[in-house]
Amino acid sequence: MAKPTRLLFVADLHGSAVCFRKFVNAAKVYRADVLIVGGDIAAKTMTPVFEGSGSWSATVEGETRTARSTEELERIEGWLRDSATVPIRTTAQAWRDLVADRPRAEEKFQERVLVELKRWLDWARARLVDTRTRLLLGLGNDDFTPMEGVIASDGRAELTDGRVLRVDDHHELLTLPYSNPTPWNTNRELSEEEIGRRLNDDIRQLERVDRAVFNLHVPPFGTPLDLAPRLGPGLVKVMAPGGEPDMVHVGSTAVRAAIERYQPLLGLHGHIHESKGSVSIGRTLSLNPGSAYTEGTLLGTVVDLDPDGIRATMMTTG
Repeated sequence: MAKPTRLLFVADLHGSAVCFRKFVNAAKVYRADVLIVGGDIAAKTMTPVFEGSGSWSATVEGETRTARSTEELERIEGWLRDSATVPIRTTAQAWRDLVADRPRAEEKFQERVLVELKRWLDWARARLVDTRTRLLLGLGNDDFTPMEGVIASDGRAELTDGRVLRVDDHHELLTLPYSNPTPWNTNRELSEEEIGRRLNDDIRQLERVDRAVFNLHVPPFGTPLDLAPRLGPGLVKVMAPGGEPDMVHVGSTAVRAAIERYQPLLGLHGHIHESKGSVSIGRTLSLNPGSAYTEGTLLGTVVDLDPDGIRATMMTTG
């Protein structure tokens, strides 16, 4: 029996440098041929590292660390990156001025996100230099479109967005790096009508849709992959009578319609961190590995592709 093509898929790293390192290192552990990040690479926050009198300090979730040398400062910045936030060296007054100017703060945040993404890619290139493992990265609704250029110009990583990629001689990868509308009005959201239009246009480029892998950041609506807490006024979680969050379906109806109509071999999804799992929609197996990036834990899924089907799948935690 021929060796299958092994994929390792993750999503929703949200700036966690430790999760990204685990992901790239897992290529060797799982003997993966192709590494795929299915969107939401960027961190959600930026944390100041304040310059004081001969020292630097930063605080995350009530914990403050102080540096009195360049080496200690670099360790603090590494701690921040592993805590899924973007470090920025500044002074207390400069930080107050930046926070007061929202457009400039957003510009600075995006600038720092691009710097951190390049740092990730440089590290991955060095780590994968003597391997044949491919590194495929795509964006999600929380990412910024300029990140595409950083990935596309890397030379080692491959941008999945905006084109159909061939995974091997038998399978193609189609990517949708957006979500349907969310309560947070994030950077890259589309209406259900636009999602449907884009999917239909992209699917026409496929040679064999029955062997295709749909890398769609948002999961299909009405499945175990798209359950998230219901939100009330002020985006506060609504609790069920038993005291647990009241869960509702928030995935994309257009994504589900496309899967039902075209029946690709495999669907890879993220976006909804709480909904780790799998579901079959007709002949299509759809997977969401979930995300635990806030804990520094990497959740993923390994998929072995045979020419005409899926040989095996495995959810991973590490």
